[in-house]
Amino acid sequence: MDREGLLSDLKALHHGRGLRRAGVRGWLGPALLEALGATPQHSDAELRVALARLLALHTQALPRDLRELFRTAVGLDVDLPRLEDRMERAAEGLDRSVRVVRRRLREAEALVADAILHQRSSANEWWDAQGWQWLGLDASLVLRDDAVMSLRHEVLALTAQPKYASLMFTIPGILPGDEEPTFEALLGFTILQVERTGPTGWRLGLELPRDLGPGEAVDTVIRIRVPRASALQPYVVLAPLRETPHARVEVDFGDSFPGTSYWVLDGVLPTDLGPVGTMPVPRDAKPAVGRVTCDFTPRVGLAYGIAWDQLEPKPA
Repeated sequence: MDREGLLSDLKALHHGRGLRRAGVRGWLGPALLEALGATPQHSDAELRVALARLLALHTQALPRDLRELFRTAVGLDVDLPRLEDRMERAAEGLDRSVRVVRRRLREAEALVADAILHQRSSANEWWDAQGWQWLGLDASLVLRDDAVMSLRHEVLALTAQPKYASLMFTIPGILPGDEEPTFEALLGFTILQVERTGPTGWRLGLELPRDLGPGEAVDTVIRIRVPRASALQPYVVLAPLRETPHARVEVDFGDSFPGTSYWVLDGVLPTDLGPVGTMPVPRDAKPAVGRVTCDFTPRVGLAYGIAWDQLEPKPA
């Protein structure tokens, strides 16, 4: 892997929608494929998320302005259809002309290339080799005074798997000191352990009914209850880390929040999700009344779901 080839591959990432383009193997250059340790068996979805991980790591040490510029140009932090649009966004943020920003982008590319060349990581760092695949993801959230989420997964064992597994996820908005959520396994799993991994993160230690052989699948349902719905950030999303052919998100608003609007999040980067009050309400937002269901064909590393602007309870 030579530096000029790597620079050429990095420049090519900026075309069109950047990392969000379809057909990853068709536009990802040979030097970056080598840096990832990619094989013909890796899918486009796996390549996309592995590339995002590699670039996120190797831009960490860049000066802040160059880091933000590069991430904007490749579409890591901004979802705009053309490079020209992303360059204008970067120019506004840096208070520079587009011409200057383009020149600085070449500098950022050189620094990223050098970081990749001189900080070679194990190829295994970019790939998830645990041998599971989700055949479907289904999240159903009921919002009242409390919030009750049901997570349904059909889990396929790609290789022989022991009956013990773990599930990691976040509940944005729940902070230390808030009343703890409760977890209940309704189908397929027994919960052995609940561990809080961070301010908003949890890991569940799970036991399947038996060891699974290659090709075996099991349906699972886990229910999570948050005592105060108002403690949640105003969205529910699925952001699969493994390839899955289908995802569904449902939110039941009931008739308790007449001042609330909702909209669909279809293939956004998780970094685009902001805290309450920071996400703009789109013009096509609809009244959040009753049950809203959305189906998606997700890509690994992107987020899919439903957002709302506020939870204003009906006056007593």
